[in-house]
Amino acid sequence: MSDGSSSSQQLKHTDSDINDKSSAENKSPTDMKNILAHIKSLETNNNDLQAKLEDAMKRNGKLSQKTREGMQSALDTLMKKWMDAVETKDDTVKNEFRTGLEKLVKNSAEDNGVWQMMVSASALHQRQEHNLEKLKLENDDLRQKVDGMYGTSESRVVGGKGKAEKELSREDVERNTGIDIWAEFGSNIGSSF
Repeated sequence: MSDGSSSSQQLKHTDSDINDKSSAENKSPTDMKNILAHIKSLETNNNDLQAKLEDAMKRNGKLSQKTREGMQSALDTLMKKWMDAVETKDDTVKNEFRTGLEKLVKNSAEDNGVWQMMVSASALHQRQEHNLEKLKLENDDLRQKVDGMYGTSESRVVGGKGKAEKELSREDVERNTGIDIWAEFGSNIGSSF
């Protein structure tokens, strides 16, 4: 019996080994597919990261030292006037804004939308300031003319012309009743067509 029981145990053991091997063989292709899919997703992720790195390197390459110097110059001149003209309740806001723009100059390119808007806003401020100054000069010139050149009725007379002494109102002017221009116009148009 011991022989029979040991042989049945061996037979059972062999069957379980065969079942384990067949299940391992069945799992192996599925496991390999999962591993290959995972490797493929890692490669795709790696390629995406490399593309982003190359893009960042290209953007950094665009931003040369000369460009940064130009941006810093614009910040120091054009934008400084604009920032000084803007009224804020607290000067720390201006300082934080300037610090942010300096970081933008160091870490960004000229094609950055924020930078372009700041340059445009500063240029608009400068243009409006120029136009305002021009209007002030024209206003001062006109005031001088009104106060000096045209201040009195005698200074407003040019040459031999003077103030009208007769025909001061519409009733004083005689109406010329001889010609009706609208009737003449109508007859000319009617004869043309």
